[in-house]
Amino acid sequence: MDDPADTDTDTDVDVIEVRGGSGSLSLSRRRDPSRSVESALWIACVQVYLGPDVDHILIGDRRFDVASGQRRVVAVWKGPRIRRGWRPVIVAFGRDGSEFSRLGPLDSLDSRTWARVWGELGEPEES
Repeated sequence: MDDPADTDTDTDVDVIEVRGGSGSLSLSRRRDPSRSVESALWIACVQVYLGPDVDHILIGDRRFDVASGQRRVVAVWKGPRIRRGWRPVIVAFGRDGSEFSRLGPLDSLDSRTWARVWGELGEPEES
């Protein structure tokens, strides 16, 4: 049986698409009173699929170069529990170093896709 992870499912991505992620409380030092559940760090990850013209991405302040044929990146970060459900800004860059698109912490569509949608609707872009 073929592994679904080996299939070329990312060819339909225009620029950036988040297709999965998760998070959990870090209780690695739970015996330490200062590291109680209330103050535990949130460990999160996201799986990002990239379009064919993306050269590299920034997830927060971390740069991920895209190797030839590689169209998936998994990033992990930690933060305070109160930021649960939040992810860093994701920015895609082209081969010439120019910004292609960005995906905000709570966005479901990247800025390039939104611009295309607004253009197809014939309405002015939201800022």
